[in-house]
Amino acid sequence: MREIVADPVDEARRVLQAARQAAVPLRALGGIAVALIAPTIAHLHPKRTYHDIDLAAPAGTPAVSRLMTDLGYEAARRFNTLNGSERLLFHDVNGRRVDIFVDTLRMCHALPFGARLELQAWTLPPADLVLSKLQIVELTERDGQDLVALFADYSLTESDADGIGLDRIRQICGGDWGWWRTVDDNLRRLSERWQAARAVADPGEARILDKAIERAAELRAVLETCPKSLGWTIRAKLGPRLRWYDLPEEVR
Repeated sequence: MREIVADPVDEARRVLQAARQAAVPLRALGGIAVALIAPTIAHLHPKRTYHDIDLAAPAGTPAVSRLMTDLGYEAARRFNTLNGSERLLFHDVNGRRVDIFVDTLRMCHALPFGARLELQAWTLPPADLVLSKLQIVELTERDGQDLVALFADYSLTESDADGIGLDRIRQICGGDWGWWRTVDDNLRRLSERWQAARAVADPGEARILDKAIERAAELRAVLETCPKSLGWTIRAKLGPRLRWYDLPEEVR
């Protein structure tokens, strides 16, 4: 197979194409996934940059490691031995990292993949990409840009086939108060940030921000009124007195 490509987005395409040809179920997530399916990201300022690649895989697929080494990556052997049931790590000769999350993305909250990996050809569905960003307690500017692009390019719909699937987001946030609290807090803070950015944006970017602000408000309203589980209700009584999220350690 041809050599590793310098541009991370193009390299992700190479890896995903090779995975598809080898019938290895890999899907992109994170910023690279947004770049692959949300063209608005290219029109935001400052220009979004990329380095590492994040991928999702189902459990029980040893062919993933074989594929990555065939593509020119070196496995982080000790890390993979200790964590391989949940996460695999690979590096290229220039130090770029490929993180492969197995079955579940565990960061501030846990986002299981399951059959969601089968819904799109190259990435997780837009709803899962939105959740993967909104579950981050300490959002960066780049995370905010990714969410602007997703909200600008995809409407909120009931079906994953048509846009950002609300059923998936209701399921996650309506079943777990901690998830709901983090998502709601982030939507509120992002809306305030985007309102401030809009005041100094050019007309084109202002229109993009307007759409993101509108859809963030719409999503908050949906989650405010969606059915909540018994566990959600019980946990809500404790509120923020007990921490409701994890702070994952950075792995290199």
